[in-house]
Formats: sequence, C-alpha cells, structure tokens
Amino acid sequence: MTGLLWLLLPIAAASGWIAARRSGRRISRTPRGTLSEDYIKGLNFLLNEQSDRALEVFIQMVDVDADTVETHLILGSLFRRRGEVDRAIRIHQNLIARPNLEPAQRANALMELGRDYMRAGVLDRAEGLFRELINTGYQRAEGYARLRDLYEQEKEWEKAIWAAEHLGGHTTDSQSVRIAHYCCELGEQAARNGDPSSAARHARRALANDRDSVRASILLGDLAVEGGDDRRALKHYAHVADQHPDFACLVLERVRELHGRLGDAAGYERFLAQLSRRDNSLATLLARLEALRGQGRQAELDDLLNKELVRERVALPVLQVFLRHWSGRVEDAEAGDVLNRASHVLERYLEQRPVYRCMNCGFSVRTHLWHCPGCHQWSTIKPRELHVERPQTALSH
Repeated sequence: MTGLLWLLLPIAAASGWIAARRSGRRISRTPRGTLSEDYIKGLNFLLNEQSDRALEVFIQMVDVDADTVETHLILGSLFRRRGEVDRAIRIHQNLIARPNLEPAQRANALMELGRDYMRAGVLDRAEGLFRELINTGYQRAEGYARLRDLYEQEKEWEKAIWAAEHLGGHTTDSQSVRIAHYCCELGEQAARNGDPSSAARHARRALANDRDSVRASILLGDLAVEGGDDRRALKHYAHVADQHPDFACLVLERVRELHGRLGDAAGYERFLAQLSRRDNSLATLLARLEALRGQGRQAELDDLLNKELVRERVALPVLQVFLRHWSGRVEDAEAGDVLNRASHVLERYLEQRPVYRCMNCGFSVRTHLWHCPGCHQWSTIKPRELHVERPQTALSH
C-alpha cells in the first residue's frame, strides 16, 4: 500500500467517527451526511498520490462543515508528521482564514498552525500563535505547555518560568522540578558572568520551588568554593546525599578535594561511610576503594574487594580495580604482567562506554546532563552501572 493510502486511513477513520457522533449545528450549506464533489475530488487526488492538486482542492473548497474541518486538521497534522510542513501550514492557514469557523475549531487550527511553525523552526510565529490561542480561552493548558517548550528551546528561562507557572494553574502535573531547573540555568548563567550574588539568589529560588533540587545545592556549593568558604561548600554538597543519594556521584570528587585541602581525611571517610549506608551505588563503592588504596590500608581494601567479587553480579569497574590492585602484588612476574594488561584492556573498554543513561528514554551519554536531549525531560539522566554475571559452578551451589 502506498504512503498516501496510509495517510488516508486515519482520515477516513476519523471522519467516520466524527460523522457518527457529531450532532451539533453545521457551518455550511452542505446537506447532512453528504460529501461535496470537491471533497471527493480531493480524496481521489490523494489516492492517486497527487498531493499538490489535492491540497489545492481542499484549500479552495467553498463549503467547509464541521466534519471537513476535522478532516482538514487531521490532513494538516499528517502532512507535518511526514515532514511536508509547507503543505501543513497552507492547510491550517486556510482554515483560520474561514470567517464561519466556530471558536473551538479556530482554536484547534491555531494550535496546529503553531505546531507547524515550531516544526519549521519559525519560533516567533509559533509564539504569537500560541499566545493568541491562550487569549481565546480554549486549550490554555496546551498553549502554555507549548510556550514553555518553545522558551525552553530558546533558552529564554524567565519566560519559560512564566509559562510553566501558568501551566501549573491549568494542570495537575507539577511544574516545580522544571521551574527549579530554569532557575538553576539562570543561576549558572549569572555565575559565568561573574555575579555570584545573583547566582545564589536564583539557586535559592530553585530550592523554593523544589526543595530536593540537587542542581541548586551543587550550585550553592560551587559558589561557596569560589568564595573561599570550603566548609560551607561541604555542607551544600553533603545535602545532595540527603536530597537524592543517586546523584551523590556528582559531588564525590568535590568532597574529596575539599577534605584534602582541609587536611581532614577522617571527615571524608565519615562522609563515605554515611553515604554507603544509604547509597550502594557503584560511584560510592569506587570512592571507598580509592580512599582505602590512597591510605595504604591494604587489608581493608582486599576485604572490600573480595566481598564485591563474590556477588552474583560484579561491576566491571570493580573488576578493573581488582586487576590493577593485584597486578603489582603477585610474586609471579608473568602473571602480574597478564593482570596488568587485562586491567588496561578493561580500562580502555570502560572509557568508551556511556557512563549515564536517561531513566525515561534510555539515551546514553558519557558526561552528565540535567536535560535529556532525547525525551527533553529533566533530572532523568543518572549513572548506569556495567556488570558481569558471575559464572555459576558446581561449587557455588
């Protein structure tokens, strides 16, 4: 079946459904249940894959009733999905120009035309249409959501906050996490521009919207470091573990450096011990292993490694630490060389693997991002852990 036949299937289905249930007044002179000659001609052109001629027929139709309005909307939407945005725009512009459209139908056409311009990248036109839609009083939640996404795409964060706040008044879906991220975007922008007081104000504004905003706590910690207040920075970083332990990996290196600068190795050890009780993530485990290695506590390091290596699923980075650790300790030089080479091979493999993955859509990346490029959700990208299944043997049963 051709592509345009597939295009017509949902149109036919939708038109039949609408015709079966529609009982409101009509907006043309076409008798109820009768398809106009122009309508039939347009469908025939579509069936023969003559899209341009079909488009002209639909646009020039004199009679447009409630049923064919819906068909126009569906047709325009399908043109847009096929990437034929110019055709979608012509369909929807033609509808909006009709003086006899009911308000709800005109609102639908405004929404679809705004989406056309969004798809085409003409964002100023899309913005104007979504604002006009909101002013009609119809589909206000959808209009605010589209504006929010548009401003987010344009990185106009104050406008995005405005749209998200208004959207929150028209939907049960909380906008607090998004708004907190928008505030953090403004805060990070201010920090880059050398305005720490404004950056801190935006971070506190983020926490006012979402008290569990890890990003805001990290920003406040970074600002404290820049201001020379290491102990205050540590408090902000430690708060991350209270907010979301699975994001603690983002501050582990910062915490280690600050404790080292303060000469407080015991404080870092306490932090890791407390964190490990609430977060059994790979990042925390690797930090503990590295701390033990750095302090020369070989017996404790061996004990922790052995506990991990007998698990049903062994994390590959832990296996790499084990190989590196033992390559210099075995008495047999040849065996040590084999372990060392295996460690380097595994290390190179891990360096090529994504470290983070979106919990919503599966998008993978090596560096952490607050905003997923795949599904456009916030705070969904988290550490992914690579494991190997431990082989089952007769002795293990």
